[in-house]
Amino acid sequence: MNNSTHWRNQIVTIDDRGRQALASAAALAVNSLQRPPLGPRSQLSPQQIHELIWSREICTEEGENLASVLEDFGESVWAHSLIPSDPFAVAHLHPPTLLPSVVTDLTVSASNQTMDSWDQSPAATEVELHLMSWLANQIGFSSIGSGVMTSGGTASNVLAMTLARSNSAAKSGHDVLKAGLPESAHRWRILCSDQAHFSIQRAAAQLGLGRDAVILVPTNESGAMDLAALDVTRKKVKSDGLEIIAIVATAGTTDIGAVDPLDDIGLRAREDEAWFHVDAAVAGAFLLSHQLRGQLKGIESADSVTIDFHKLWWQPFNSSALVLRDQSDFDLLRVTSDYLDRGDELDGMINLVGRSLDTSRRFDAAKVVATLRTLGRAALGEMVERVVEIAHYAASSIEADPVLYLVAPSSSVMCVFSARDASNDDLRRVQQQLLARGEMVLGRTIIKGQPALKFTFMNPLSSEDDVDKLIGSVKKELAL
Repeated sequence: MNNSTHWRNQIVTIDDRGRQALASAAALAVNSLQRPPLGPRSQLSPQQIHELIWSREICTEEGENLASVLEDFGESVWAHSLIPSDPFAVAHLHPPTLLPSVVTDLTVSASNQTMDSWDQSPAATEVELHLMSWLANQIGFSSIGSGVMTSGGTASNVLAMTLARSNSAAKSGHDVLKAGLPESAHRWRILCSDQAHFSIQRAAAQLGLGRDAVILVPTNESGAMDLAALDVTRKKVKSDGLEIIAIVATAGTTDIGAVDPLDDIGLRAREDEAWFHVDAAVAGAFLLSHQLRGQLKGIESADSVTIDFHKLWWQPFNSSALVLRDQSDFDLLRVTSDYLDRGDELDGMINLVGRSLDTSRRFDAAKVVATLRTLGRAALGEMVERVVEIAHYAASSIEADPVLYLVAPSSSVMCVFSARDASNDDLRRVQQQLLARGEMVLGRTIIKGQPALKFTFMNPLSSEDDVDKLIGSVKKELAL
């Protein structure tokens, strides 16, 4: 028997021996991250990476030495993975992480709390509730505001639309969780901009309403929802005998970073007695900045708000939240169970499974709280402002360039651009060749039918010099 992999030695305990073993293993894991700074990714092709990974046994009969496994992970996995902290990793909303969150994530895994029931996560439940109350306060909700951690913006948006659907049914005394969709459900419509995240349509499909129930409202030149178009759409929906059950505003669109006029959209949602949801997965971090939070004016009128901590709060995946203006609205979701959430708990016990579409769930709030307490609002706000500043610098440089031009204004951390006389194939070639050589992970998208390249700035350590090099590399590739 291989003593180094004997199962008794692999169970994590919190006694002296267990903590010493964990510290030693953690040091090995950290050392496995060593690799030369060759760019945002290695130069191996997709096929080479496939062959490298698939050449390893997933599970041998006798097991392997942990040190060897971790060393091999370093050579075969981490050496050929994306490096989000590299200044040339600018394709997606994929951030570098912060030290407090990473080390706390280790203790989260070691302690292995699960957030479905209080008896499995006593203190952890209170930490999550405390964080949700703080976040609700930052949004501008009253003391009855609260929320729940989710796995990401998609999960938060799906949960929000689930609540909107139940809320609409409840108005007519119908329990949609028990009886399913009422006859009137075929008339229900959800309004969002044509730049809203695809998860709104996915939610409608999963909820039995169908993607056709989502009506896309045109946006203006800045990428924000056009209010006049919204009014035209609302009028037509009603004249067609349909019912608006939710209006979704986006605070920070995925491609452009545009923020919809939240205040005005909220007023219209109230007029229609519709659920008002704000998808602030991107720009929710503006709450940390005194300089930027004014762009979120009106978010306090929302019924629900999505916040993604694993974007501009620099947390490891997964880490998102759905925050409600009135936490009692979670009752629209709750289904009690005899073994877990019975409804007869002692005073003060809250089983968060009643708020979530998940059952077992990680204690992800811990790493967020550790970050907030360690860095504080001033530092985090400065970091958010810095990446926005870098994006604006890139936009100004592109505007002044004779070859490149902006496809849309830069309003957050994204910069979407193209090149004069460049075809879609030209842009595809630029993006794919830079990726293939491991020199740059560059975004590529389509904005209102126009192909474009995209920088997404997530690293506050990036400099103006880095931006100049990014632009220079793209122009050089275009000229090949």
